[in-house]
Amino acid sequence: MGAQSQVLTRSRERRWGAVVLLMLSALLSGLAHPPLGASWLILFAPAPLFALTLQSRARTGFAYGWLWSLVYYLTLGHPLLYLIRLQTESLFLSVLGLLLVAGLSALFGALFGLMASLMPRTLLGILGAAGAWAFTQYLRGVGPFAFVWGHWSVALYNLPILLQPAELIGAWGMEFLIALWNGLLVYGVWLWQGGRRAARVGWAVGALLFAGAFLMFGSIKLGEQTLANARTGQSARLIALVQPNVNLAQPYTPDSWTPIRQRIAEQVRQASKLSADGREALQLPTQPDLIVLPEVIEPLPMPETRPAVLFWQSLSLEVGVPLLVGGYRVAQQTPRQIANTMFLFSPQGDWQSHDKVQLVPLGEHVPFRKLLPFLSVFGVVEEDMYAGRDLQPLTAGDLKIGAVICMESTYPWITRGMANAGANIIVVGSNESWFGRTAALEQHLAFCVLRAIETRRWVVRCAPEGISASIAPSGEIRQRAPAFQESTIASWVHLHTGKTLFMRWGDWMAWVSLAVATVAITRRHIQIVVR
Repeated sequence: MGAQSQVLTRSRERRWGAVVLLMLSALLSGLAHPPLGASWLILFAPAPLFALTLQSRARTGFAYGWLWSLVYYLTLGHPLLYLIRLQTESLFLSVLGLLLVAGLSALFGALFGLMASLMPRTLLGILGAAGAWAFTQYLRGVGPFAFVWGHWSVALYNLPILLQPAELIGAWGMEFLIALWNGLLVYGVWLWQGGRRAARVGWAVGALLFAGAFLMFGSIKLGEQTLANARTGQSARLIALVQPNVNLAQPYTPDSWTPIRQRIAEQVRQASKLSADGREALQLPTQPDLIVLPEVIEPLPMPETRPAVLFWQSLSLEVGVPLLVGGYRVAQQTPRQIANTMFLFSPQGDWQSHDKVQLVPLGEHVPFRKLLPFLSVFGVVEEDMYAGRDLQPLTAGDLKIGAVICMESTYPWITRGMANAGANIIVVGSNESWFGRTAALEQHLAFCVLRAIETRRWVVRCAPEGISASIAPSGEIRQRAPAFQESTIASWVHLHTGKTLFMRWGDWMAWVSLAVATVAITRRHIQIVVR
């Protein structure tokens, strides 16, 4: 009886040790993202997740995957506390809402854990687990509640040399490679614990070759992008980004907004006088080719509010520069639906518009609203907004503008579709006022690095309080405005029209990942049957 009790005690200690290790792993992985932004942590912190889920019991793998993901999403998702409290004025509902969002998102991690538990503790199992992770992350971006905030590759935004393969394999391919690297670390530990010396040496050589090839590819691609921009001098264009430092999370009446609009107009006038060295030598106009303002910077719907339209048309005519302005429009009268829209006003007096296609779940529409009435207590949007139908670029001279609106920059298919439709520059109009002074501003900026590399387009983003920035096709952040300061930056960009493999093939690595995971699961099943 005493011996049995000791065995049970040791078993409980091992389980609790595994739980503590998982939670520490998830915490460190979350800290790879802003505000700490210790990107290098994502290259080894998730490794215990693979060690503990591979060839475990199915329910254990499911539970470990869910627990790890819950702690991970709570660590990096804390800005949601500010958003929900802003909507509900309740700390209790804020905490509960964050727990629900993190807990539901963690179900994809649970699915990963379940899949990994069915795989062998072999090199094929490591490959399969990497595939399972990449595919379950891809699934997070599918369906009416699509929400992909916080995948691993975004944590590397300040190390663009490591993200260069994204032009070939996209964000989900990068998830596969990061997961594979973490899995290989686990495999190395297994070999050092019980493998032969030759196997350990082989692993060490293989890991070094893998890392070396990764760094070499990144270095080559960064060099190629530098040369590409040097060769496209005649396609250089000057884009001015106006960050007015206005809180758009509060309501405005026409009277209260008028002086703010006038202040923004003065900032636009100053932006129209910005220039950049070398434009005269290239025989280019000294004014900016485009002035960008944030998402929904005009709170009154256009063209229904005629004075608002006339204001921006007149301002574009006055400064002689096209203005890209975020606002709203009544897209449908019966039932009445408002669209989140980017308007392009030209100095000739005409204007174009593009409606947001991918609406934010619960923030701009509520899927299955009638079946989920309790969600109203969390301050979700009361009426669904209108979703746009196409990804066609807006045109200003030779600028073919892919107008991405706020959270759309987190979805790879949006910028891919715009670039394939002819966009030679990606412009993101954003609004992070709903998140206050939290890490959400930096976390949101990070996605634009991936979008730039995937499409090899310049990406410029403009936000009311920050962070406005320009990102080169290499993924390097060339300029950025300080958050919560009125600022105007002039960004020298180049127009690109080439197509990357990712643009041609899309999320092909998600399906390759699923195939690899399926092979690993099938292999272990066959081994069990044979035994």
